[in-house]
Amino acid sequence: MDSIRIERIKLKDLPAVAARYVDGAAPGSFIPITKHRAAAMVHNPHATPDDVALLLALRGEQPVGYFGLAAVQLAASGQLHRVHWLTTWAVSHDMLGKGLGSQLMQAAIDLDVDLAIVGSAPARRVSAKFSFQEAPSLDYVRLDFEVTGRYNPLGLLLRALRKLASLAGVQLRIERLQAVFHRLFETLFGWLLRPLLFWLVARVVGTRLRAQHAGLAPLQAPQDFAVPAPSETGFTRDAAVLNWTLQHPWVLPDASSASAALDYEFTDWRPGFEIFAVGNAQDYTLFQFSHIRGRGVLKALDSTLPPGRLLAAALHTARSRGAHIIEGEAALAQPLPAWLRRLLVRRLQRTLQLHPRSASSPLAQALAEGGFVQHYTDGDMAFT
Repeated sequence: MDSIRIERIKLKDLPAVAARYVDGAAPGSFIPITKHRAAAMVHNPHATPDDVALLLALRGEQPVGYFGLAAVQLAASGQLHRVHWLTTWAVSHDMLGKGLGSQLMQAAIDLDVDLAIVGSAPARRVSAKFSFQEAPSLDYVRLDFEVTGRYNPLGLLLRALRKLASLAGVQLRIERLQAVFHRLFETLFGWLLRPLLFWLVARVVGTRLRAQHAGLAPLQAPQDFAVPAPSETGFTRDAAVLNWTLQHPWVLPDASSASAALDYEFTDWRPGFEIFAVGNAQDYTLFQFSHIRGRGVLKALDSTLPPGRLLAAALHTARSRGAHIIEGEAALAQPLPAWLRRLLVRRLQRTLQLHPRSASSPLAQALAEGGFVQHYTDGDMAFT
């Protein structure tokens, strides 16, 4: 592999590093961090200015890979401890398959801190080679109101043909054609069926949903959020982190970003991106909304609302913003009867991997305690 050096970038230096590689960069240039992401990171309430927040792989003066880190809080044995979450991990396309990802992982381990990561299947394979341990999976749900597209007859026929072909030992690639049929049927018929499904869910769950949503007005940050004290072993987010998230999102709502035309492997901007809170300081929900591949997606993040009221707030908010999909913790689907869950709900998982810095570190002790609890968040969140 070409001569590579890895620099440890401190949190206080992130904005300057971002400006160095973004300002004046040619379209398509590989960059390690966006300017607005760097500006958001420096406000992490649980980080210090001298924390290593970015491992930057350079070939000469050219960035070819990076590892982002963010300090988060771990609750264990009645105390709070700092763990460093690996937020971003990428190498440039011309360096793929040359071991740079492993080199960056070793550099992260050499920091001698407790580490945590949620990543893709290839990333998990690399993590496993470095003795990362898997915690219990994070279970969450997706309520998908695009039933017309998902169950369109042509798509169902394609899936049946794929199954028959697999019995004969032939693999059919139908994903692209399925996507075309999905969009076609949603365009033709979804405008009619989606509102009916929203109405049906509200009627089946209870006619009081509208009343239950009453009082959940938008909240302005900062707020003195009444975050419940952690009673279980797992990552936790306090009021300071919730306010940080609301005040300093690191994704933009449009392509006005200075790095929109550059090669950044993580979300730089997304149409309509917005993070907001509704309710009051005691009874609240944080929502994230954006358009993903042309579909409005609403994500219910931190919440102190019981499942019925959370679903009511999510339904109300999704309808007002034209969202077709709602994601959130598994409890979001609890108020639905079984037949509606089968129609609308997809159960999903994320795999969390942990690397204690030593056998006696807080993270190692938390793993040994068992009962590790995870809460739903979005992959673009600083506190994920």
